[in-house]
Parts: sequence; C-alpha cells; structure tokens
Amino acid sequence: MPLILGLIGGYWHFGKRQRDAGVVMLLFFFTGLAIVLYLNQTPLQPRERDYAYAGSFYAFAIWIGLGVMAIWDFLSKKINPKTAALAVSGVGMLAAPVILIAQNWDDHDRSEKTLSRDMALNYLESCAPNAILFSYGDNDTYPLWYLQEVEGIRTDVRVVNLSLLSSDWYMRQMMKKVNDADALPININPEKVKDGVRDVIFYYDYQIPGSVDVQDVLEVMLSDDPQNMMQTQGGDNVNILPTKNLKLKVDKQAVLANNVVPEAYRDSIVDSLVFTYPMNYVSRAELSILSILANNNWKRPIYFTTTTPSQYYLGLDKYLISEGFALRLIPVDTKIANAEEEGSVQDTDSVYDKIMNKYKYGNMGNAKYLDPDSYRYITYYLSSIFGETAQNLLLAGKKKEAHDVVLKAYENLPKKVYQMGEAMSYAPLLNVMYETGESAKAKEIALRNLKYIKENMHYYESNQYIKDLMSERNVRMALVGLQRLKMVADQHKDADVQKVCDELWKKYGYFFGE
Repeated sequence: MPLILGLIGGYWHFGKRQRDAGVVMLLFFFTGLAIVLYLNQTPLQPRERDYAYAGSFYAFAIWIGLGVMAIWDFLSKKINPKTAALAVSGVGMLAAPVILIAQNWDDHDRSEKTLSRDMALNYLESCAPNAILFSYGDNDTYPLWYLQEVEGIRTDVRVVNLSLLSSDWYMRQMMKKVNDADALPININPEKVKDGVRDVIFYYDYQIPGSVDVQDVLEVMLSDDPQNMMQTQGGDNVNILPTKNLKLKVDKQAVLANNVVPEAYRDSIVDSLVFTYPMNYVSRAELSILSILANNNWKRPIYFTTTTPSQYYLGLDKYLISEGFALRLIPVDTKIANAEEEGSVQDTDSVYDKIMNKYKYGNMGNAKYLDPDSYRYITYYLSSIFGETAQNLLLAGKKKEAHDVVLKAYENLPKKVYQMGEAMSYAPLLNVMYETGESAKAKEIALRNLKYIKENMHYYESNQYIKDLMSERNVRMALVGLQRLKMVADQHKDADVQKVCDELWKKYGYFFGE
C-alpha cells in the first residue's frame, strides 16, 4: 500500500507542479540510487544498510502523503468532497498502517529478543574483577557499552574495542579512568602516537637471534633516535618492528599474589611468555596491547572475547584459557598452537559456576522467532559452553555437575533446529545426556536433528540449480552431523536413532564415496 500510494503521489505531483516534483525527485535520487552507484556496495554486508538511504525514504514519504491527496482529488470529482476526504483519510490513516503491522510485526517484534544483551552480559560475567576485556567490532561492543552505561553492570571491566584502538583519539581515551574501571597501563606519551605519527610501524627483520623482551621492542618502536630507526629510499627515518620473536618475563610472585592462575595450574607457571608476533605491521591497537603486557605485571586480568579474530591474540594463543565467553591470558603453556582452530583449554569449574549462576541465554528456548544473527550463536552455546563443559565434568568424574549442565542446556536451547551445523555440535552434549540418564531427551534432540537433515538433504538432492552437491557447505555439514549422531547412537545402543541414521546414510552416504 505505501508503495502504491507513493507511486500515485509522484505521478500526481509531476502533473500538478513539475518543478516541485523535480526537487523531490533529485532528493530521492541523490540520497538513494546515487549512493548505491557511488559506493558500489558489495553483497554480504555485516548488517542491513537501510540507514544509508534514509534521505530517499523521507523523499518517498512526501509522495506517499501526496498520494492520499491525489486519491482525494480524483474522488472529489466523482462524489461529495467531504465523503471523499473521509474515505481517503480512512485509507491513509488505517489501511496502510494496518497492512504494514499485519505483514511486518512478527519480523520486527523484538520483545522476546534478548540474546544481544545477554551475550554482552555473558562476556562481562566471564571476566574476573577489574579486568581488561578486548572486543572486536560493533556487534559485540555496542551491547557491552549499553550494559555498562545504561544498566550499570560490571563497570569495573574496561572494555577495549580493538577496531577503534588503532585511532589516536580512542587510544587516548583508554589512558583515562571510566566509571569503576581504571585507565589502561599504556605507558606511552600520547605525542608519540598522535594522528600522523606512527600510524603504522612496519616489520623489518634485523635477524636478531633468540627472542627479544617486549619492553625493549617497544622502546625501539617508540624511539626518536635515528640509530633505532630505518632510513627509507626517500631519506626519511621511520620506526620499525625489528623482530617478531618476542618474550615477556613473568613475575611469579605477582602472578600468585593476584590469583591469576587456577589452582590446578599453579605448578606450571612459566618463566616467560615466548611468542611469535603474527603480523607484518604494528598499528596503535597492537602497540597498545604490547604496552599493556609490558606494564600490567599481572595486576589486572586480561581477556579476549571469543569472537575476537585470533590475529589480535598477537601469537599468545598457547597462553589463553577459556573461562566461558572470554579467553584469559595466563602464564601457563597450554600447548595450543592456534586457539581459533583448535579451541582453548577450559577452566571447567569456573565455567560450570557461570553456566549455573551467572549466564543468561537470550530467551532462545522460548522465542517464537530467532533472526540469523541470533541463531548463529546456537552452535557456540552447544559446543563450547554446554557440550565441552559437560564432557570435561564427566571426564573429571563430576557426574552430578555434568547432569546439571545437560538440564540447563535442555531448558534454554531452542526446541527447533535452525541450521545444519547443529547436529554435529550437539553430539558431545548428547553423549553426556545418555551417560547421565537423560536418554529420552537425547533421543528427542537426535531425532529432531535427523528429521531436519532428511528434509534438507531431500531439497538439495532435488534442486536442479545445485549442480555440485559436495561443494554445498550444508551438505557436508549434514553428512558430518549424521556420522556423529550415528556414533553416539551406536555407543549408547539407541535403536530408534540408529535406524534413522542407517536409513539416511544408506540414501546419502554415496556423497562420501560409499
């Protein structure tokens, strides 16, 4: 209805006052179509970009209003003008809004959507008091700012947006106290990193043997002495990162005094963090992190949100331990080479306490509708929070606690399958369900996922536009999920689940060459 009214209004406007209509047309074009052409915006944006074209919406709204006048102008020549005005007012004020509400309310109703807020809460509750929490991007950081600034939750945690930290103004902000969070220990003169000064420091290998202390490398990168700089072909002296092989000496007394390391790891504290810097440049963001490492001396806990790209770990992956939705830097070698690919060692007792007493789950289990941005987190809850924790508790002989986690997962996760990856992510949790006497719940979940796999595999197989099924990511995930559910069912001798798995594998296993 609004589209029809707008088109009618635009046509009527050009017929009545062409110059006025031309102005509105120019406004519509330059704040809408012209922006599309100018930006040449790529597909797969991180979010809808409607706001970029708000000006064109305002222009079209003028024509929607004029469309009501156009209909009145037409009807007033056929019937009584007063009756025509009432009829048009009814259409304009009731019909269009009613249609819009009826068609769009369920898609835009956010009263049941609390996952964004609750994810931010979980990030904060994963951190020890007075922590430094590195986050990345808008989707994580804005909810964190909201919780701290509006609801006043965990204002002791200093949230640091790594996407902004490469700018001089934000780096200066981090050097000041905010709410209950102290300034970051970035011991750098702001004049040395102001806009236009050391915006980027590039790596140049000086073939230095062994690993160099972080503090010494910082002094080289921040030095104004030409002897600590490299001369470019143009004759300019520029700072450089002379080596990627770095180390940070560990003050074990400070580590123990500040309760940095879980009890189980206190005999494994290393003398130094030895790591390889992963990038060929250092921006203000990386410079700030290195300065924090050099000056913090384990006084404040340092965390990364689990969604932070691994390059910002600066090669410290093997010193990160999972405490739920955040990875904590500890001076213990966990032997993990790549935390993003391999996962992190978990402080299971800490995560169990948070699952049972602190974390919120975004109403995922009860919401009528979850948007893609919400349900993409389901597999993370399944694998890294509920599944991994339950498995670790079971391996540690803590069957009651593992059972608690299983019930918490069943209570809070959706009773509907949203994406193909859920089947393989559910497997560890289902295994614990069987082991802790919740076979009925495990069967229910397994059969639900198998039904989803069956329906979607039928679609993919019959879709003439999908030429190469094995290049279809969802097909691969379906078959891996099917394999994992079959293994769990075989292990626990669940005949119902075994039967469905065998039927599906017989039909679709040929994609794996079987």
